[in-house]
Formats: sequence, structure tokens, C-alpha cells
Amino acid sequence: MDTISLYYFTEAAKDLNFTQTVNRLFLSQQNLTYQIAKLESHCGCKLFERKPKLRLTYEGELFLAYAQEAVASENDILSVLRSVSDENSGRLRIGVSTPRASAFIPEILKDFSPAYPHVAIQLLDHPSYQLERLLANNAMDFCVGVFQTQNPELRATHLLSDQLYLCMSDSLFREYAAGQTAGGPGSGPREVSLADFPGLPVALPSDKIPLYRVILSCYEEAGATPHILLTTAYPQMFRALYYQGTAAFFATGMILSDHRRNRPAGVSPLRAFPMSLHGEPVKREITLLSNRQRSLSKPAQHFVHLTQEFYKIMEREQEAISQRNAL
Repeated sequence: MDTISLYYFTEAAKDLNFTQTVNRLFLSQQNLTYQIAKLESHCGCKLFERKPKLRLTYEGELFLAYAQEAVASENDILSVLRSVSDENSGRLRIGVSTPRASAFIPEILKDFSPAYPHVAIQLLDHPSYQLERLLANNAMDFCVGVFQTQNPELRATHLLSDQLYLCMSDSLFREYAAGQTAGGPGSGPREVSLADFPGLPVALPSDKIPLYRVILSCYEEAGATPHILLTTAYPQMFRALYYQGTAAFFATGMILSDHRRNRPAGVSPLRAFPMSLHGEPVKREITLLSNRQRSLSKPAQHFVHLTQEFYKIMEREQEAISQRNAL
């Protein structure tokens, strides 16, 4: 009995649909069917009933607990062995969106690379649900982002409650602001309504991203209709729109700080206004997800430590900004 067959069996038991499993795992139907048949032959019993629809037999339900434990044990020992062999070389696979990575990964590498110069970093930018699945399958070391996971195999560590801001160029502010004053972290208005910027062209994240629905809720509460110029899954475009004064956009305090640090000479400062919903600041809860069944290597542990320290600094900065705005 090999763990490959056990792994395929546990994954098929999750879906109870062979077609869905092969599509999810990028397998052929023939390969999955062969692995399940081989396992049933070894066990001497049927593990699945095929008709009228796929379901576990009684023997399959009993066998599933053993198979899950065996797969988890193999993943754990392989992770330990990799951590021993990759102490000073190899690579770390980190799941994080490109905009968020640009705001903190370069800062982390300044301290990480001298300590582990032969460890390469590979960033994986996928939707949150895909990152959670990859992490649960031990396909990465850890991931950073906004997650709503209910998977008991994953451990969530709080990093930052990141305030959301409406951001625009100085030229857009002068054209569309209705009696507002300049805003931004530390100097912005204590409250802002989207109704104060009638007709303001905005770029929004993809409607597949939860933040899209949050932003629309802010408009609805304000009784305003958004003038959506662009909807995109590539937030890298927001910076170009800001430089050109074409459209406003929404960004968290962390991304906003990165925009300001990298503003080219001659480009007007970014105006930013904190968003609220139902009387509360709109915040994105950034967490670090790790797999409870995976033993992190020393380089990975060091990277996690540096990441947590970086976000502690960011959290202190944002708390100071909030206190100044409350005065």
C-alpha cells in the first residue's frame, strides 16, 4: 500500500466526484480510477459505491481515518527531512498577493538574505482560497493575506488590522472634491463620505475579490453611485492611474505607504481619506497562515519572525495615525 494511492483516496473522499477531483488535482480520470482500484484490491473490499452516485462504503468510512493519518504523517516527516537538508540552501515558497508582497518582501529580504544567502524565495500569487488549498496540501511554507479559513489544519496568526483609504491624485481632488480638505494618514479628515466626491472616476478590484463588495457597500451607505472607470484583478495598474490623474482607487494603509515611498519626483502627493462603514473604520485583517502538520525549516522560521516584526512596526504606525486623527 503506497501513500500516493492513499492521498488520491482521501482527496476523492472530499469531493465524492471523480471528475471534480481529477480537475482539481490535474490528473487523468484513468490514473485516479487505477489508484482507487489498486487500493480496493489491496484492502479486499469496495471503498466507494459508484451508483446511484459516488459515496463511501461503510468500509471506506472506516478506512478514511487511517488514510488521512497516514498521509499527514508522511507529509510531516518529509517536511522535517526537507528542513534538515535545506537549512542553508533551497527555497521558500510563500503565498502572497503581488501588491502586498511589494510592500513588505523587499524590507524582509534586507535582513533575511545576509543570514541565508543561498535560500531563494518563490512568491505564489493566487486567490485566497487557492492559497489555502495549496498550504493544506503542503505545497508552500506559509502565506500572508486576508483569509476566511475554517480549515482546522491551518493556523492563523494575526499580523495587522489594515485601514482602507480612498486615494486620488491632487488634480482629481481639486476637480471632484465637494468642500473637502486635503486628507491622508495623519492629516486626513476624521470621517469622509463617498457622496462628497460626486462623479469621481474610480478603479475597483475584481468583483471576485471580497473587497469589491465592501467598497460597493460603502457607496450604498453613502447613497452614492460609483463612477467605475475600470475593474481589474491587477492592482498594479492603480499606481499608473494615480500618476496620470485618471482615476481614484482604494488601498489599505500598508499599500498606501508603499505608494508614497515610491512616488517619483515631480508627481503630486497622494490624497487619501479613511473609509468607514456602519460607523466603524473599514479594515482588512491580514494574517499569516501556516500548516499545523508542517515543520518549518530554520530559514522559514526566520522569515516568519521577520515578517511578524515588520507588521508590528506597521501596526504601531497605524495606531499612531489613528490617535492623531482622533485628536
